[in-house]
Amino acid sequence: MNTVFVLALGACLLAFQGWMFKVLTKERWQFLATIPFKKNENGEWVGLNLTYYGVFTATSLAIGVLLFVMMMESVNNSLILTAVVISALLAICLPSARLVARIVEGKSHTFTIGGATFVGIISAPLLIEGANALLADYGELSLIPTMAAISVAYSFGEGLGRLACVSFGCCYGKRMDQLPTWVQKVFGPMSFSFSGETRKACYASELHGVRVLPIQAITSVLYVLCGLIGLMTFLEGYYFFALMFTLVFTQFWRLYSETLRADHRGGSKISPYQIMTVVAVIYTAIFMSFYPAPEAAKADLMAGLSFLWTPEVILGVQLIWLVSFFYTGTSTVTSSNLRFQLHKDRI
Repeated sequence: MNTVFVLALGACLLAFQGWMFKVLTKERWQFLATIPFKKNENGEWVGLNLTYYGVFTATSLAIGVLLFVMMMESVNNSLILTAVVISALLAICLPSARLVARIVEGKSHTFTIGGATFVGIISAPLLIEGANALLADYGELSLIPTMAAISVAYSFGEGLGRLACVSFGCCYGKRMDQLPTWVQKVFGPMSFSFSGETRKACYASELHGVRVLPIQAITSVLYVLCGLIGLMTFLEGYYFFALMFTLVFTQFWRLYSETLRADHRGGSKISPYQIMTVVAVIYTAIFMSFYPAPEAAKADLMAGLSFLWTPEVILGVQLIWLVSFFYTGTSTVTSSNLRFQLHKDRI
């Protein structure tokens, strides 16, 4: 059952990613909707833009949360403690995505998933221990399985979240003509080309219509595959392996992939985000070494899946999606002008 579930999940996600990679570079896939909120003197309305970046960020977060809840319930953890850990992590990581970008890149209107990930990894063990201490009446979360569930869910979340980067044209790769010949041969047919003056690759690096390495797509696929392996090993009861495999793979791929990107990553040769990845892995390994690895025991997949179809989980995930969508999908670096008119021949 575990194998069938993981393979089915992987087939669905990878097929969805493949379709999105083909369409998201098109200009129409940046903005989802525009809300008029103020009228100009010339009769036009100033619009507030809602982006597909927010849609994919919120959706990837919701999927990550669902998988985390499923894994936690499959090993018989308290929903109260699980909800507390999720809420605390989101309360810390969502603001950190903007705060760290402001510190590292000097920009107040952008997000960094790398920075938010670092903050989340550092704070997660402390939040779990804090939840156990404050809510002892509701049970106790085992640190390593909980951290494993967080790391596996993160792999899926960030993997799918890279679709948001394709939509906005951020986190883009280097020009194909600047890369080694073998890279051009392998990834040339899959390279991305962004158009539209509101795409980051176009306005920040003047890469309008230029073929670039599809680093977002490569990262997206690798992270989802990593998450599938982590999920399979988690369900089979190998929690420490699931934790360290997904953590080391995702963070060291981030460390390497930084060298393939063309967007601004700070002023130094080694970016602060690369330093964060190394620190995060070392910190987690040291922290986990103080805790005995739990005995290998298969998780109950059906118990975890059945719990997802409950009102508290459905409503909670919907709330998380909405908060994330409006927080990350409300564009502050673009604006729009709208004019409404009447079709008099249709009256």
